[in-house]
Amino acid sequence: MTTGNTGEVFDLNRIIAAGWKLYRRNFLSIAAVVLLISVPVNVILSALPFAGISGSGPYDAWIFRLLSSARILVFNSLVAMAVAKIVETSVDGAPVAWRAVFRHTFGRWGAALSLGPLVVLTAFGLLVLMLVPRLGEALFYALFMFYFLAVSLRSRSGMAAFDYARGMFEGRFGQVFWCQFVFFLFSAAFTAAMLPLMLVFPRVPAVAVGFNAILDLFLAYPFTMSTLFFLDLEALRKGECNTVG
Repeated sequence: MTTGNTGEVFDLNRIIAAGWKLYRRNFLSIAAVVLLISVPVNVILSALPFAGISGSGPYDAWIFRLLSSARILVFNSLVAMAVAKIVETSVDGAPVAWRAVFRHTFGRWGAALSLGPLVVLTAFGLLVLMLVPRLGEALFYALFMFYFLAVSLRSRSGMAAFDYARGMFEGRFGQVFWCQFVFFLFSAAFTAAMLPLMLVFPRVPAVAVGFNAILDLFLAYPFTMSTLFFLDLEALRKGECNTVG
């Protein structure tokens, strides 16, 4: 479907509905790639010494935030880039081959990590310094989700990818951030919904790996919406807003 005006690009109802349609249409491909990434990653993370941080120590919260930022960069970026490639391929009308998506994602992983220290420090600063913690997380999501998309879909690396992502906000920061904030709220809601369930089950690595894999599948939906939004913003900058509806 083709959208013909700026208002439709920022129409959240349209993006949410189109994102859900794409997510359902490509669920098997998304699930295959996400689980192939998520399960091994979470098995590794569950075996690391910091996996058992309790949060009761004086520095545990700071350590946890820094490690969370690093996890987003190193591992969640893989899921985001894989979902983005699936979505763009589907929007273009081409068949989605999950094996090709998997190879593409790992082929771009090094480029995503090229700004590693900047990403981690920026995320850590936002999470620690913002008076409203969720707002800090949302700012991180808004900017660096676009960064990962620039790496995956536009073959940008390092500061070139960062500048490309930043350019999406030029002249319309409030509108772009608001849409990204809504997509972030989907992620936060899915995470919050999983926490009570995790408390019911024994705290063993296998359970944690399973729950994190399920959560990553849910998070693929807001990633899908962000990718559609990214593609629309690109088209808007070129004067032609193409997307699905």
